Amino acid sequence: MSYVAHSNCMRKLLLIAALFFCHDAQTQTLQQWAQLVNWDGVSHFSKYIHLSAGYMGPNALTVPYIGNGSIDSLNTAGLSAQFHFSKGDNTQNLCASGNFCIAKNKVSISWEWIPFEFYNMTDTMKRERHVYYKYYNYNQAAGDVIINTTVNLLNKRRPDVQLAVGIGVRLPLSTYKGLAAARFTDATGYTIDVSFGKPLSSSLKWIGMLGVYAWQINQGNLRQNDAFLFGSGLEWNKKNWKVQSSVQGYLGYEYKSGDKPIVFRINAEKKFSNKTLLLRFQQGINEFKYTSFELGMKYNFR
Repeated sequence: MSYVAHSNCMRKLLLIAALFFCHDAQTQTLQQWAQLVNWDGVSHFSKYIHLSAGYMGPNALTVPYIGNGSIDSLNTAGLSAQFHFSKGDNTQNLCASGNFCIAKNKVSISWEWIPFEFYNMTDTMKRERHVYYKYYNYNQAAGDVIINTTVNLLNKRRPDVQLAVGIGVRLPLSTYKGLAAARFTDATGYTIDVSFGKPLSSSLKWIGMLGVYAWQINQGNLRQNDAFLFGSGLEWNKKNWKVQSSVQGYLGYEYKSGDKPIVFRINAEKKFSNKTLLLRFQQGINEFKYTSFELGMKYNFR
């Protein structure tokens, strides 16, 4: 083959490759999205996003952490890395958190925020979640802020049973981009729960919680989904170790909408002077298809 012929052949191959990659980058058009969701030509894209744990990212509508009937009496600030794995969506994110004890052994306020989330979703998952075509190739987002207030109850009976009431509020800071990519709701939500701890020995106790979880939606005539919140497990405390094992979740009222996530969790914390090491494992059981790991550190203020 002559040099000229070889050069022309290489140009054709490069042109074909360039066209292939350009086509792959434009993976969805407005027409394709409209056909997929059966768009009426008028409604905002958010109407077609399923605002439920089963059809969004792993940090959108997470199952609240189980309470143990007591407030967190330490003032802390923490940072952790979380890793979520599922068929069609692998996600990594940072999680910033903190706790402030307002009144010793009585009231505390905690907060949690996902400042960065990086993800990789398959085309099948994007279509299933109705990702808006303009953000079809996005791979990062930022989450909402969750603030929880916990108040101890029946302090005089704490040697026999610990009881606390918690109120949580989600502040919508994730923006419409996170919503368009089906990663976060960018909408308000709240929880109200009562948690308990029943000592079984000097280091072991039974823990549990019951409550309600509600969040804003925009599906037809529905504006809010209300769910029954529950959880039960065991907690072990000894030699600066705290280990929890629990099953928890919530049950919304929409039929086959992914609003009934149930998870199994193991949380372990080891306190070192003014720092606490955090390890967590989570496995989705129902309508939450992720296996998650978390590693982090909390600084304990005096």
